[in-house]
Amino acid sequence: MTLFLLTILPLSILIFYFQKEKNDRAHLLPIIFIGFFTGTFFITYKLLFSSIYYLPSASFGLNFLYYFFTQTLIPSAVIFGLFFFFGKKDSVSQRCTFFFPVLASFYSVFLPYLILETDKPYSAFYLFAKPLLFLSLFIFVHVWLSKKCTMKTTTAKDVCNYSALVIAFCFPALIESLWLIGINFFVWFIPMILFFVVNILLIFPKSNIKD
Repeated sequence: MTLFLLTILPLSILIFYFQKEKNDRAHLLPIIFIGFFTGTFFITYKLLFSSIYYLPSASFGLNFLYYFFTQTLIPSAVIFGLFFFFGKKDSVSQRCTFFFPVLASFYSVFLPYLILETDKPYSAFYLFAKPLLFLSLFIFVHVWLSKKCTMKTTTAKDVCNYSALVIAFCFPALIESLWLIGINFFVWFIPMILFFVVNILLIFPKSNIKD
């Protein structure tokens, strides 16, 4: 039952790696290693010295704030921020394209720990939905950063672009919080599937599918 959880992000990294040209792959290996190593180091520290287990509240707002800050925003900002800062030998546009491999690698370790630390039996939401939410988020932000570094935009477009980025970062915590308070299945499931499908289309645009 945990196979999907344990393999979805590593498999996505493999796909990302092999769809690159051979000349570009050598640059990706250190990035992927950094993500896995950082995740392993962080989880080892937590297992030895502390715990990040959270007992969900009956409050939608409290759950959302906890999951948004501790499982999405802060880990993503810290890991990618440190990588971005110390990777000064690469250009800004190059560092932006490394968002997916470094974050997906980190969460390949971090996300299973978050879920397997919860009480058994593990729910289908944690084993299937939550990994898809984070994969969708990483795809969206990766595409967003890639386009942001190469496209000229107006103020109005910037407002729309940054609003979309904020919504994307909120989405995993929003869906999980809705699920926790027992809201109707379709209220959270349909938006989650649409979010995933939209991000898949960002990677495989219609023109490419026809080809």
